[in-house]
Amino acid sequence: MSDNQHLVLLISCMHQHDHSILEKSNVQSDCVVVNQCDRDETEEFDFINKFGQKRHCKFISTTERGLSRSRNMAIANAPDDAICLICDDDEWMADGYEDTILDAFAEHQNAALIAFALDRKDLRLRKEYPEETKSLKFVQILKTSSLQLSFKKTQLMRYGISFDEKMGSGTGNGGGEENKFMLDIRRRRLKMMYVPKIIATVKPGESQWFKGYTPTHMQNFGWSSRRSMGPFIGLLYIHRWILTHQHFYKKDISAWGAYTNALKGFFQSR
Repeated sequence: MSDNQHLVLLISCMHQHDHSILEKSNVQSDCVVVNQCDRDETEEFDFINKFGQKRHCKFISTTERGLSRSRNMAIANAPDDAICLICDDDEWMADGYEDTILDAFAEHQNAALIAFALDRKDLRLRKEYPEETKSLKFVQILKTSSLQLSFKKTQLMRYGISFDEKMGSGTGNGGGEENKFMLDIRRRRLKMMYVPKIIATVKPGESQWFKGYTPTHMQNFGWSSRRSMGPFIGLLYIHRWILTHQHFYKKDISAWGAYTNALKGFFQSR
């Protein structure tokens, strides 16, 4: 681990009444917690992690809502020179995740963002992660979740990159905010890597925004595709996805229904 690198875990959560999420999430590094609740309050304190090391926490309780807004607030409150790691309240961080991530950035010094693997306990969301280190290209970006992401805050500040607050849980517009975030980084020609190390276990739980491939979901999919990729690539992506992903949506909606609703969302102004 490099002595001049600094990892900060960014935790988004809701309705926490105390600081026990640090223990429940197995937090071992410095952290910023954004707790969306019914009060506005900021606390800062030191804590001792499971290895006997002193770490610092900034705990922000806020009445604001929206997952992307929570992520942006956490980033804004992290030190400017930090390497940031995204986290939700349904994760158990792996022992030694801090060294794993800092070692990866030390090895790939030109990387602005590094994605890692997860252990998913929910069978509906299980996936096979690549076993080799690789650069993240367009297709891999679309298969990457926010909980895999670590990045250098200085790179985001330099180019004004943030999570789109019209996207994500709490907006009514569905997900995809992490894909737009990464595509924005790609547009700046910044280096993004994948490293096959597990950094956390994701506990089973019900999605806050996915309720099946309903007409509303497909409209959100069409809208977010255009917002993330633009009108030309976004439209091509919708066509390809409808043709190749029938095994995902066929129990909920017909191919024609999926397609027409995706197009409806694609042309909506929100």
